[in-house]
Amino acid sequence: IIAQNGFIFRNTEYTGLMSRPRRALPGQENAPVIGSLARGLEVLGVFRPGDPPLRNQEIARRTGLPPSSVSRFTNSLVALGYLAYDMAAQTYCLTPSVLRFGQAYLSGLPQRYRLRPGMSSLADQFGAAVALGARNGADMIYVECCKGQSPVQFRFDVGSTIPLARSAMGWGYLAGLDEPAFEQAMDNLKKTDRDAARFDQKKIEKAREEVRVRGFCISMGAFESGVHTAGVPVLARPGCVLYGLTCGAPAYHLSEEQLVTEIGPRLVWLARSVLEQALA
Repeated sequence: IIAQNGFIFRNTEYTGLMSRPRRALPGQENAPVIGSLARGLEVLGVFRPGDPPLRNQEIARRTGLPPSSVSRFTNSLVALGYLAYDMAAQTYCLTPSVLRFGQAYLSGLPQRYRLRPGMSSLADQFGAAVALGARNGADMIYVECCKGQSPVQFRFDVGSTIPLARSAMGWGYLAGLDEPAFEQAMDNLKKTDRDAARFDQKKIEKAREEVRVRGFCISMGAFESGVHTAGVPVLARPGCVLYGLTCGAPAYHLSEEQLVTEIGPRLVWLARSVLEQALA
């Protein structure tokens, strides 16, 4: 561990010894997760976009873990290089080391590169934001985003999250699931989404019907008031992970007619082009 400018970091030349992960024994593949690992990841997960550096007390409040346990986890995460500690303020912040996980994930998504030219063209033509997202629990998380010129600044980018049950991206994703997977997703949502009472299953069913009939669904401010969005499901190849693709802009900039006659069909074409390239 080294101190520099009032912060404590892991020495990048340090090579500590770590115990090897235990292999699951036959018949124990579904064994409970390792508690200490889960809690350590939970500590990392409390850092949110726009947060100031956090003290141990705030991390304990967000995780529900005892302060003494939080202190041990934050010390270990500093030693491993995932957190930096400000000695003067007694706060912690993430380090660039955590970006390695995100970059490793994003680089394994070839559909991002296949879709990017078409997404960029659509965003530029309509002054809109076009985004590709993957499911993350009760949310959809942006894995690619292209923004056109607009008088309004689009606040979402790669890594941003929006609710699965109340967004065109989430509706597009849900519409691409087969019936058993859809029912399971809805059951999980009702158990995990604290805001489940705020979403209307009738809207989700309507969106699924729209996708069945014309290939895309539309949202007229369902997630964010004054924003019009169209969404479609994207399948990289049969049997692979499903994604949601959307195009949206402020209502005064993108009418419902444009969504139905221009944006939606273009999204459908983009989604199909990815599948066709994968099958070629």
